[in-house]
Amino acid sequence: MKKSRAGMIFGVLALMLVATGCSSLVGGKWAVKVNGDSVLVKDYDARVAEAQKTYEKQGMKFDTDQGKQALPQIKSQLLDRMIEGKLIAQEVKKSSLNPEDAKVKEQEDIIKKNIGDETTFQDTLKQQGMTESELRNFLAVYEKVTGEVKVSDAEIKTFYDQNISNYSQPESVKARHILVKTEEEANAIIVQLKAGADFVQLAKEKSIEPGAKDSGGDLGTFTKGKMVPEFETAAFSQKVGAFSTTPVKTEFGYHVIQVEAHTPAAAPDFEKVKAQVSQDALNQAKDTKFQTYFDELRKNAKIEYSQGYKPAS
Repeated sequence: MKKSRAGMIFGVLALMLVATGCSSLVGGKWAVKVNGDSVLVKDYDARVAEAQKTYEKQGMKFDTDQGKQALPQIKSQLLDRMIEGKLIAQEVKKSSLNPEDAKVKEQEDIIKKNIGDETTFQDTLKQQGMTESELRNFLAVYEKVTGEVKVSDAEIKTFYDQNISNYSQPESVKARHILVKTEEEANAIIVQLKAGADFVQLAKEKSIEPGAKDSGGDLGTFTKGKMVPEFETAAFSQKVGAFSTTPVKTEFGYHVIQVEAHTPAAAPDFEKVKAQVSQDALNQAKDTKFQTYFDELRKNAKIEYSQGYKPAS
């Protein structure tokens, strides 16, 4: 229902280190200096190439108009993420942190598990313009900055009240339908249903939906936003046990709908979800503190760009 601990960490990570790649820039030996520490052009080019390969593997084409239009912003984003990686690395050194600490590796393992297999994890890092060592640096600094953060019972309850929809059971409908090509066919089916015909049997015989012969038009249970608007409006406004008395037109054809159940939205008892809410409230408090800390770190950093690398203001 809510993001896991690793999910929240990676959410902050995405805000800071999301990046894509493209062809390299030309210039001097260093692209930017962060508090005197250089981001070398060759390292930048290599990071760009890795990110580009990952995106191309996913179908992105940088020789299209869309790809070419995105290049300047993509290049700027990637260099910016490398600057932030340098800042984090400097904090690791300054505070004598250990990125190989057991807690750091535990958090990394959780992130890997949530993302998928090792290949997907590595591709995700490359797509974001990161290395695994930068991820560990981030996790080490994050733990240092947020390790003492706590939330009170009042703050937990406030968080619940402000995010109650995330813990609520959404309104849902269980329905079947018969899909046909024309309004005339749909009206003919409605006439048969009014005369006592079996909905499931008609769905198996008449519906053009793939699989209807086996499912009898069963759509299962769905919430709002899962179906096309016209179908959703009809299904959620229809009485339980009733079928459509007029055909419902959508981009797929004409539907006759039968609603078998309609469950209203319901918020759970706070005490039943308090443990999860407490963790989520704590995660948000930690993320907020870390973002404030990092914004200040970036603000106070001395950043020098080589000619041709400074982003447009």
